[in-house]
Amino acid sequence: MLLVVGFAVADSLRNEAAGDAPEPRRGTTEGSATSTATVEEGEELGRSFFPTVSGAGGVIVIAETGSCAVREFDLPTGLELPNVVARSTCQIWAAPVTGKMAVGVGEPVGDAVPFRFIDTNRPGRDLGASEALFGILLWSDDGQRAAWCTRRRVGIDLELGAGRRRLPDCPAAYIANEVAFTVRNELLVEDGTVLTASGWITSVHFGRDGSIGVVVEGRRIERYVDARLTHALDLLERFQGRLPELSPDNCSALFRARDNMQLLDVGCSPSQDGILFAGATAAWSPDGRWIAVGGPTELTFVNLLEGGESVTWPVGAAQIAWRRG
Repeated sequence: MLLVVGFAVADSLRNEAAGDAPEPRRGTTEGSATSTATVEEGEELGRSFFPTVSGAGGVIVIAETGSCAVREFDLPTGLELPNVVARSTCQIWAAPVTGKMAVGVGEPVGDAVPFRFIDTNRPGRDLGASEALFGILLWSDDGQRAAWCTRRRVGIDLELGAGRRRLPDCPAAYIANEVAFTVRNELLVEDGTVLTASGWITSVHFGRDGSIGVVVEGRRIERYVDARLTHALDLLERFQGRLPELSPDNCSALFRARDNMQLLDVGCSPSQDGILFAGATAAWSPDGRWIAVGGPTELTFVNLLEGGESVTWPVGAAQIAWRRG
């Protein structure tokens, strides 16, 4: 089942390179307030202090453009935390909570991406390494477990610092901290069927509100609550085959469109449909009110629910993760 997702990832990369997006409406919503932050060098550990993003909490983790250094920023204080990794392959998979994450450490081996686990709260601890088929690695909501498939298509569920178990198939998602799998149009856990989609499931996202978003055959996004379809979006051809960044409530989706990220309404989003943000990567805040958009030289935080106010930091981001803290 994960093989289908892998093909979707490959199609996504090809489509992004083709550059078939519409002309962008740059930045944020019309009339929005925008500020650009200046950076002060902190005396302690030589770390940088960025002005806080008012109303946005948690921790931002980025792979910086250029060196691919992995850096962390505490949003409530604006303090840059000690560097996690001086160099990487610009691929990060951060747990939604705790300091655990996986970092890319080498060139792909076939269809698999080598990575190693780290814990920023215990930097000297060896948590192991592996390789993720198609670069897909999943975290449980409590940040204690990770699941992936190796290049030999062996599914693994690992509790960091404890033990691992072999899965019967490649994992598709964690559903309430339980590993879920897909079989054609069904999403399954060990106890049975979670939901049945309208077609072959190629991607799954478990929402913070208990909703589940699925991408069907790379052409349609469906949102479910208690196994009931509540909203759906048929994708335009230019977005088909791409994997979206779904919001915490699965009501909105971000797609890369050339050098921009485009916001689409799945059917229940309070944000303006179709707006574009300059940047090639993005992450949602845990509460869904903000997005962080990364470009070659800037990282921009956009408040989607309060007039599109934005704050820009002078640091480029090739990949972003937004943790609850």
